[in-house]
Amino acid sequence: MMARVRKWPAMLAGLTVLLAAGLTAAAEAQSGLQVNPPVVEISTFFHGQEITVSGTIPAGHQAVAEVTGPVSEEHLMRKGRRGPLWMNVGEINVSGAPSLYLVLASAPGLVTGEAPWGFAALMQHINLTGQVQPDEQTKFREQFLLLKKSQQLYAAMPEGLKTAPAGEGRLAVTGKFWLPSNVRPDTYKVCLAAVLDGKATEQQCVDLVVKMVGFPALLMSLAYQHAALYGILAVVIAILTGFIMGYLFKGGGGH
Repeated sequence: MMARVRKWPAMLAGLTVLLAAGLTAAAEAQSGLQVNPPVVEISTFFHGQEITVSGTIPAGHQAVAEVTGPVSEEHLMRKGRRGPLWMNVGEINVSGAPSLYLVLASAPGLVTGEAPWGFAALMQHINLTGQVQPDEQTKFREQFLLLKKSQQLYAAMPEGLKTAPAGEGRLAVTGKFWLPSNVRPDTYKVCLAAVLDGKATEQQCVDLVVKMVGFPALLMSLAYQHAALYGILAVVIAILTGFIMGYLFKGGGGH
């Protein structure tokens, strides 16, 4: 009798795991939102990755998809003129800005003007402190957005989503976006919203995981866990690179 009693906790634990897995699968099936590939690996020759997003929304709605990275604080140097020279004159701290922000829509008007998506809405969450005056907030927010756009970390695709009938009162939504080569390893949120009269009536979200593998992962591990060894390796690589470049530019060293 005691042996049977002891088996109950293990059986209950196994049943709980199965139920949790079933609920997760059911939630994913209900949402219907998918990103492909769901995991992006940054290897030595990573040059970016095209991501496909697909899902469904109620018929008669429009669609907006946002790809958002974690919010972190950034520190930028402000340039200013001192006499005839341009130089750093102070630091500007940027908070409330995601590390990555891509927005796709099924119609241009969804991400412009006073829409709750897109750059106009994003700017409301960005806060600047440090060497910036209150009347300069808007100007430097716009410059910050231009910087992120030039890095391909911020982008807007007003007609990046296509819709088609999917049956059962739903529309199929598909779109593609480019994940730039300088994206950070992290977990990003991809959300698809069904929009009616300028308001979201339904939203689905899934994770997009970006991770380092191979030699880049090894370097990151050394940098954070073995700083001294990483420093030595960096010096060796710099010396070898200089030697190889010198050899090549001197025509093989024989002329």
